[in-house]
Amino acid sequence: MTPLPEWLRPGFAPGAVKPRGRRGSLRPLRRGLATLEAVLGTLVSAGPDDRRDGFLRNADPRAKLLAGVALIVVATLLHGVAALGASLALALALAAAGRVRAVRIAAALGASLALTTLVMAPATLDVVTPGTPVLTLARPGGGSLGPFRLPATVAVTGAGLAVAARMILRTSACVTLALVLAATSRPQELLAGLRALGVPQAFVMVLTMTERYLAVLLRAAQELHLARLARTIGGIGFRREEAWAAAGIGAVFRRTRTLADNVTLAMIARGFTGEVRLLRPPRWRRREWLLVAAAALAAAALLAADRGLA
Repeated sequence: MTPLPEWLRPGFAPGAVKPRGRRGSLRPLRRGLATLEAVLGTLVSAGPDDRRDGFLRNADPRAKLLAGVALIVVATLLHGVAALGASLALALALAAAGRVRAVRIAAALGASLALTTLVMAPATLDVVTPGTPVLTLARPGGGSLGPFRLPATVAVTGAGLAVAARMILRTSACVTLALVLAATSRPQELLAGLRALGVPQAFVMVLTMTERYLAVLLRAAQELHLARLARTIGGIGFRREEAWAAAGIGAVFRRTRTLADNVTLAMIARGFTGEVRLLRPPRWRRREWLLVAAAALAAAALLAADRGLA
């Protein structure tokens, strides 16, 4: 049988490095990047069920901002695990009342949980947070490693787990409350509410452009990545992969700069002055007062329960 020519063999590419084993594989990294892109796309997308009616969706964005910011600030001030758990339960109840899509809540909480767990993992060890050992991970046996002294044991402590649990609950509650604000209000209404509450015009302008073109930039990065994969046969090696990633970042930056210049000129030509204006200005009614009062009462109750005053 005539053997296949070299250029038809699996994994061959002109000038490419032969792919190594699983250790050097970049597939897990690509899967992670694709997952991150999908999560961000889910968070910034607006589905048809985000336009349903409801108490929170029809409320004045200024009232929702006051209530949401008050609850977020209180969540950052809580210390007890029970109070933080109640704050997270309240945030989830508000998300259910606002008819936020479950997939958006799951994506936000999943990303928040993964990042917070990764950051707080060292805090659970006895070398950072002393306490009663719960799980022994290693026994270095003391001694020293150069200028560093090694501990006798490396273990997970109960105090460290409590610190990590408080941070996870606090972050999850704040992320859920912020998601409720973003999901129950149109971006223009939320930004107009920020401006009405005294937020500087430049800050609101930056938020407006970020919200408007985040999905566009995500799509541009995805197209660039797919174009690179469609033009590659086999592996190209880790160093060339790094060079391509750096070049891709530069290309996205250039495209962003060009897009920003074009959008700025188009907005100036259409008479935009930097103020966010709505076709139907919101009105402050009785239900807005009820929403702010209920948020204030809930915040006071959480603080009282956390301080043991209830």
